[in-house]
Amino acid sequence: MTSSRHQPSEPPSDAGHHASSWEERYASVEQLWSGRPNNWLPELAVDWEPGAALEIGCGEGADVLWLAEHGWRVTGLDLSATAVARLSREAERRGVASRVTGRVHDVEAGLPEGPFDLVTSFYVHGGPEEGSLDLVALLSDAAARVAPGGRLLTAVHAVNPPWHRHHARTYAAGELVTGLAEATAGWEVVVAEERQRRVTGPDGQEDSRADAVVCLRRPPASV
Repeated sequence: MTSSRHQPSEPPSDAGHHASSWEERYASVEQLWSGRPNNWLPELAVDWEPGAALEIGCGEGADVLWLAEHGWRVTGLDLSATAVARLSREAERRGVASRVTGRVHDVEAGLPEGPFDLVTSFYVHGGPEEGSLDLVALLSDAAARVAPGGRLLTAVHAVNPPWHRHHARTYAAGELVTGLAEATAGWEVVVAEERQRRVTGPDGQEDSRADAVVCLRRPPASV
């Protein structure tokens, strides 16, 4: 098993501004996110057999921690050293440090080789707010790291509430499946749909948001 550890790796120079902006955002508050896993992870993955998992853009690690508490061995990647340090501390506190590895890493420099039984990416969109990231290219790279019988799970914004009009971009589930068709040829489409959830805005306003949720499963190895 791996131990919970902070593994810095140097981001590419052209991603420096993007990385520093996320680091400033995390460092400016004690906790940026709710600490709860993203809705679709426990809903879909609760009955999956645990194995090795990779979380792209893990932030403070709520998804990583949920997976570790359900028996997965998880590597979480994020641009922010502050976020990754919080993940590592919380993994220690919860007693799952032996199953968690946090890495400060820019995914545009490539992904760990794997293979992984699960690769997840939640609300990593690409566009001006996320450097030069191409989401479909990133997910195609992620698919290449999925083990036979493993899954690729992603959720991104399909429709934004009014206070997020500035967000880089949105996606439809079908758009992602089409974009990933070559990288995932022959895979099972487990989920590909827009799902609604209630969200609360920065001033307490309530609204709904549609997420594009896509889960693809690689065929098991031939016996």
